[in-house]
Amino acid sequence: MADTLVVPETHRDLFTSATVALSTLNADGSIQTTAIWALLGEDGVLRTSLSKNRHKYKNLAARPTATVFAISPTNPYHTAEIRATAIIEDDADKSFLVAMLATYGRTLEQFGSPGLEPRVVVTFQATRVRAGN
Repeated sequence: MADTLVVPETHRDLFTSATVALSTLNADGSIQTTAIWALLGEDGVLRTSLSKNRHKYKNLAARPTATVFAISPTNPYHTAEIRATAIIEDDADKSFLVAMLATYGRTLEQFGSPGLEPRVVVTFQATRVRAGN
């Protein structure tokens, strides 16, 4: 995994129990951006859980190009942008969703109806990582 682009140690705080912006491409080429929760692995690779019923999943399934952007709530210059190819895998047992929710202090039961929907794990295979300040 030596060639894998990862979030630098100096910016991993931006992806720890934080809400980040995910941008995907609509069919007409316009950009769709939404707030998501994500989990930064010990390997420095960012992943999220998406419902198969949501627009962002449908965009990524059709056009697996994404940008994830994070900004510090206390320093607007401390940012990170991940441009990536989305790798989508089923999360039939919702084990990834449960792990991600735990980092936000939530359980599957507390997550409610979105947790009942069919889920996938999206791994953001970075093609570019930009870290500001």
